[in-house]
Parts: sequence; C-alpha cells; structure tokens
Amino acid sequence: MLNPERVYMLAADHRWQWEEWCDAHDVPRARIPEVKRLAYDGFMRARERSPEVREFGALLIDEQYSSAIVAEAQRAGVNVGTPAEKAGAFPLAWSADPFALALTGAFVKVLVRYRNDDEPSIVQAQFEKLDALQTWCRATGKPLLVEILVARRNEAEEEFEAAGRPAMLAGFIAEAYRRRLEPAFWKIEGTVSPQGSRTIDDAVAANPRCRQIILGKAADVATIDGWFRAAASSRTAVGFAIGRSVFWAPSVGYLTGAQSARSASDMIADNYLQLVDGWQKSRV
Repeated sequence: MLNPERVYMLAADHRWQWEEWCDAHDVPRARIPEVKRLAYDGFMRARERSPEVREFGALLIDEQYSSAIVAEAQRAGVNVGTPAEKAGAFPLAWSADPFALALTGAFVKVLVRYRNDDEPSIVQAQFEKLDALQTWCRATGKPLLVEILVARRNEAEEEFEAAGRPAMLAGFIAEAYRRRLEPAFWKIEGTVSPQGSRTIDDAVAANPRCRQIILGKAADVATIDGWFRAAASSRTAVGFAIGRSVFWAPSVGYLTGAQSARSASDMIADNYLQLVDGWQKSRV
C-alpha cells in the first residue's frame, strides 16, 4: 500500500507521448516496451541503492505496453500501480472495457483534464466516471490517485501559473469533495508560488484523509526543486509522481543508439534519486 505520509513515485505510464515520438522518428511502436523496461530497471537499481526508495518508492506503469513488467514488479514486492484512463483522451475515457482489465496493479491512477469554463455536461460526465472508478477501487481495496491537468488558454502565463491554475485546481477539488469523491492522493501540477501552493493545500486539507503528490510535466530539475520548495510548508504534500524528467532523455538516447540499455537505466536511477534527495532537502 502507498504510505500516506511519503510517496516517491516514478511515473512511467506514458503512452501517447511515446507513440507520437516513435511515429515522428520512424521508430516502430513495437519498441515502446523496451523503454518501459528501462524505466523499471532504473527504478529497481534506485531501489537497491536507496533505503528511502525501498520504503517509500512506487512505480506507475501501464498495462498496455508493460503487462509483463507489472507482473514482474508485483513478484519483486514493488508497489506498482496502473492507469485507468485512455491515454490523451478528453473527456475522460477508459483504456479498457471494462476498465478493470487495465487495473492490474496495487493502486489506480486516473488522469482527468479540467477547466472551470468547460461545458457543464462534460464536467458532469467526468465526475460520474470518477465516481464509478472510486466505487470499484473501494470494493477492491486499491488506493485511488486522481491526477488533474488544467490547461492554460488565453491567460498570461506567469499569473496563470501562480494563481489561475491553483484556483482552478482548488475549485475542482472542492467540487469533488462535495460529490464525495475522496481519493487517497491528488496528483497535482506544481507551482513556484507559495500562495498558489497554499491555495491547493487548503483545498486538499478540507478532507483530512486526502494527500497530494506533485507531478513533473517533463520539467527540468531546477523547476521541480522550485515546486518542492513552494510546497515545503504544505500539510498535505507528501511526495511526487514524476516521469519524463527522469527517463525521457536516457530512453531517447537508447532508442537512437546513443547509449546502451545499461547506461540509460543507470541514468534513470540517478535522475530519480536526485528527485528523492531534492524532496528530502526541501523538507529540512
């Protein structure tokens, strides 16, 4: 089970991103399982090196390209989870029918895209799907992570990142609680704004059973460290769920022949442990 007080998650459930990259670079999609293996191997090497990863580490990876890895991770005692959503879909759609076919891990993640100016019918339909998923998770004893992505449209970037997005995230969370949607974790876009972080923290803390973990958006380490620092005083932020910032560059290096599988997975382990260290330093 995920620890409610600390989560260091390597998120490697990316699907459409790899499909687009492969298509653009004339690489067969059949090679996508190879980069999933790199992420898993990197996670396992980090686990060997770090007692913190052994205690608080988790792996998020998809059933679509990684079914063998999910099973292998479970045999190895890894806290592994799988995503419910169809990759890249808006409104929310399931990756399998019934959705349970994709949910072979110990926890469940679902990504939902939201803005407060979305059509009300879309918002309602997405909440109905989330309610059905929560009901299933509770029946099967699997913790639920709800990831919220809020896209910037016509807003000024700096103001949106500091206040606009946090306000929309807080509004979604408040509406979710009103509807009795209470995931174990919210997977949240980070902000460098202390006030924006407080806005999100206050929203999550309205339900004392819920926590938040910060996602990466393929950002560089300096940006992520800024998010970690902004959330340092948060009551509800307990870790991160980050992927492309960790594995993308080494995986591309492997697919293009610039580095070996061992070199790529070692780099993934190093990048992941750098985030673990960054989180811990932000808490001192």
